[in-house]
Amino acid sequence: NSSILAQNNVDPLTAHRADPQCWDSSSALLLEMRSPRIADTVTAFWDLMGNLRSSDNGKHTALFWDLARVFWDIYLDCVLSRSHGLGRRQVTSVRSLITDSKGCKLYG
Repeated sequence: NSSILAQNNVDPLTAHRADPQCWDSSSALLLEMRSPRIADTVTAFWDLMGNLRSSDNGKHTALFWDLARVFWDIYLDCVLSRSHGLGRRQVTSVRSLITDSKGCKLYG
């Protein structure tokens, strides 16, 4: 359950990547759905996540954990779908979770 991961603050930067294909596709999907766009590539996204996590700014840390929670939701959906032979399911409700409705600045 992804809420268990989020509640326990499982850091995706240090977690084992059990399914690299789902890891990459989930990262890319999060980037596609994020508005405003926060990175151009999956690698740039994870670099940004590292910067957010290591920041002394509480808003950056909060944004890191918000993005981590959404990532885990997408990733676990992918892993479970693949393990049950369902293929990739549509993720429709995630857009509202990852849209920057709070107006948080990433830097500054």
